[in-house]
Amino acid sequence: MMNFKASKVTLALLSSGFMAVTLPVLAAEEQSASGQEQGVGEKEAVVGTEVIEIKGIRRSLISSLDKKRFSDMVSEVIDAGDLNSLPDISIADALGRLPGVTTVRASGQSSQLNIRGMNGDFIQTTLNGREQASTSGYTAGSRWIAFDQYPSELISQAAVYKSPKASLVEGGVAATVELKTANPLEAKEDHNFVTSARLSYNDAASDVGADDMGNRFSFSYQGKFLNETLGFGFGLAHMEQPNNAEEYSARKYERLQDFDGDGVQERAPNGYQIRAAKGTDERLGLMSTLVYQPNDVFKAQFDFFRSEFESEDKMNGLNIDGLNKDNSLYNVANPVISDGYLVGGDVTLTGTNGPWVEMRSEDQSTDSTTDSFGLKLEWVFDDYEIYFDAAHSKGKKTRLDRIASMHAYEFGTQTLEDGTVVDTWQELSGQGFSFANNSKDAVDLVLNTDYTDLSHMRLGDWEQFPHEYTDEIDSIKVDFKYHLDSGFISSIEVGARWSDRTFSDKRSTFRWGAREGQNGYQLPDGTIVTNQNCEFNHYDHACTPISLDGFATVKNMNGFSYLDLDLVGIADAAFGPGNYDAQQSWEHNWTLIESGSVREKVLAAYAMANFESEIGDIPVTGNFGVRVVKTDTKSRGIQQLQGDETGDGITDDNGVTRDDYANVNYGPEYTDTLPSINLNFQISDNEQIRFAAAKVIGRPPVHQLRGGAGSWADTANDGVSQRYNVWSKGNPNLDPFRATQYDLSYEHFTEGGGAFVAALFWKDIDTLIESVTYNEGEIAWSQIGIEAPEGFVEGQYQTTQNNDQGGYIRGVELAYTTVFTQLPGVFSTLGMNTNYSYTESETTVDGGGVFDDQQLSLPGLSKHVFSATLFWDIDNFSTHLNVRYRDDYIYEGSTPGGTAYQYADAYTVVDWQGTYSFDNGVDAVLQVNNLTDEANTTNYGTSLASGEYKKFGRQFFLGVNYSF
Repeated sequence: MMNFKASKVTLALLSSGFMAVTLPVLAAEEQSASGQEQGVGEKEAVVGTEVIEIKGIRRSLISSLDKKRFSDMVSEVIDAGDLNSLPDISIADALGRLPGVTTVRASGQSSQLNIRGMNGDFIQTTLNGREQASTSGYTAGSRWIAFDQYPSELISQAAVYKSPKASLVEGGVAATVELKTANPLEAKEDHNFVTSARLSYNDAASDVGADDMGNRFSFSYQGKFLNETLGFGFGLAHMEQPNNAEEYSARKYERLQDFDGDGVQERAPNGYQIRAAKGTDERLGLMSTLVYQPNDVFKAQFDFFRSEFESEDKMNGLNIDGLNKDNSLYNVANPVISDGYLVGGDVTLTGTNGPWVEMRSEDQSTDSTTDSFGLKLEWVFDDYEIYFDAAHSKGKKTRLDRIASMHAYEFGTQTLEDGTVVDTWQELSGQGFSFANNSKDAVDLVLNTDYTDLSHMRLGDWEQFPHEYTDEIDSIKVDFKYHLDSGFISSIEVGARWSDRTFSDKRSTFRWGAREGQNGYQLPDGTIVTNQNCEFNHYDHACTPISLDGFATVKNMNGFSYLDLDLVGIADAAFGPGNYDAQQSWEHNWTLIESGSVREKVLAAYAMANFESEIGDIPVTGNFGVRVVKTDTKSRGIQQLQGDETGDGITDDNGVTRDDYANVNYGPEYTDTLPSINLNFQISDNEQIRFAAAKVIGRPPVHQLRGGAGSWADTANDGVSQRYNVWSKGNPNLDPFRATQYDLSYEHFTEGGGAFVAALFWKDIDTLIESVTYNEGEIAWSQIGIEAPEGFVEGQYQTTQNNDQGGYIRGVELAYTTVFTQLPGVFSTLGMNTNYSYTESETTVDGGGVFDDQQLSLPGLSKHVFSATLFWDIDNFSTHLNVRYRDDYIYEGSTPGGTAYQYADAYTVVDWQGTYSFDNGVDAVLQVNNLTDEANTTNYGTSLASGEYKKFGRQFFLGVNYSF
């Protein structure tokens, strides 16, 4: 056992005013807690009866340091103590302050985590030791967890395990994030109530027409019954707040053309968007725990967690598209070139088949639900312990993905060759605009047409592409631990885990109109003639521009005027209710190809030894073991057949049957052996050195495992032959991420209750996964197991594959926590918690069409990350200020019309909170998030090749906490 002298910590905490009463001996208690981090617990060791009561934010900081100190792994811990103790909107905000952990801001708040330079695809997440289903998918299903689903009020502890042990659920190449809810039998009193209510205000919401007010409410109860043998806990957390953003974004810089006539080609953006994004985020979190422990031997615990998250996300504004078309279709005067990019100029549209300008309204609202529950049984005897756990987790997410385009039209008459006079419509002639990019700021756009004038604005396009994703996990885990009385080995653990996980995607669409604008005429008998097909479903809706009267309202965002369209109202009026439902149709074969499922069956078993020894007079503790994991992956979908093969006869929602597709269900089985070792050297009462080494795996992103595939035919490069092309959205035969990692850390715990930690880490990743396109002649199809039909040339092949760009990720992490007890008077309770991390890697990914022939750094990797919290308690008043800095990094961001790699610029976020505690259990709270109104900005490789600029505003919270 690790026998730190807690008495010194006790005296230091007392002298600094941390405690209202006294402190128990912590070592045995914390050693017990660390053994239960993933379900295999030590016996409870009760060595004292007095209780800590730490006030203010340092209650969490000091308890977190204690748990980090006595953990048997390299870890970071956030300990809230009681439910409702963390001030953050979601647990992601709290985790984002830990060393080596950063967040990705979506809608102005933290959602996805990046750890040690790796994004969410490399992170495993568990709740009470159980793997969690994901609702993070946006354009496709995903594994990574959307942490904004988890209210901080319902989480009592969160840990980031940076080094694994054999008993830990596999899947965390970057780290494993473990969330815990409270055990009511460990509550202070027989009945414990905590409630919180806060009003919120966003100072930028009204700029985009959103409601600027919101609220948060939470309530939790923990009770002990039947002589403290039965415990019941319940928690509820509700949040309603504005979802708003002022957005300026550029489409991908994709096509090379010569704009200034110097013979050198430059990249131009495909287009621009200005959007006022508004809506409301509403989240309801529920948790419940029932614990029965009639004696010291047996304990049964049932946990339930549910999160409902509805995010209303409506966007209105200007859209410019088609600048990637040949520049003979439009004119660019006064071009401004910077580092090979077109970053400014005066554009005139010269035809109906070139670029276009439109007002666009979108509804990207999502609805996410997560349900998790599990039953855990424990038998703890003198010499051995047995644990059984059965769990279920299910996540479901839907996204509306509705888009409407409004163009400027001119109307007239035309005489046909037979003398018939017809009514005509076409895009308003003479349209144009000027643009000038700005570094880390919004693009300047000047329009020569009023796109809010309803006399010439009409609806020309209405589409929807609904997304539905589900993720469902069933698991059973059995663990056994045997204690040895003497010798090097103190205990042996063995166990097994079985899980069955199914991801599913469902896609469909309704499309009417043309994004480029409609052009056509109407005969006297009512027949409509268009220059292009604008009805893609089977509803037979007329293809004519539709009046916006009664459905569009002119709004203004900081001097920019735009149209806010009632998407449902105009669709009901134009098509009729129920006559624009989305369908799976062969006209859009991707709706069937991208729908499907991936099923994973995993069987894992492990053996691990915990040991205690000495090297000289230095106590050494730790564990070593091995985990063997067998994975069986099967992807279900449809694939188009080649040549004259006959398929299964698949019918779409319109009753159309095709037999040139076949249902497929295939994928690999693989087994991984994962050894691990954790060593803790206690070099003094307050110092220890940790070393850890392990092999780890992370399974591929689920959307890259899809097995569906389609094809199309065109003309080969010789200009004569027919060419056969194949596209797919994934590859079921992908290998997982595999890595070998090493950790070395030094931890010094000070007499004042603080700590200094320095850590080095090294990860050697075998391969990464990337999307790739092979063009005609670049690869023989026989090498990849497919063939073109007879008479066709092998053309383009789009797929996903493991690349050879693996390599090291390495870095250093520094953390320091202190209280300035040497300062006089009230200043002696001033404290600081700060950390810094540096990460670098030789791993790269292909830059894709935007960064031709370039290798980009690993998405999510910021070289420099810094976080500092200054806290101060003055009698009943407690305050803290947090500053988080993140260096620039690569991320695959959503762009108008798809996704593309971009450089996310560095940013700094500042939050502040002040709390006054009354003697009757009431706390008054004032909180400000994003104090400096930091924007999200990106670029495409140079500062003036701007990507996006998003401002979310500041959030203010005012409320009370009450516990009794």
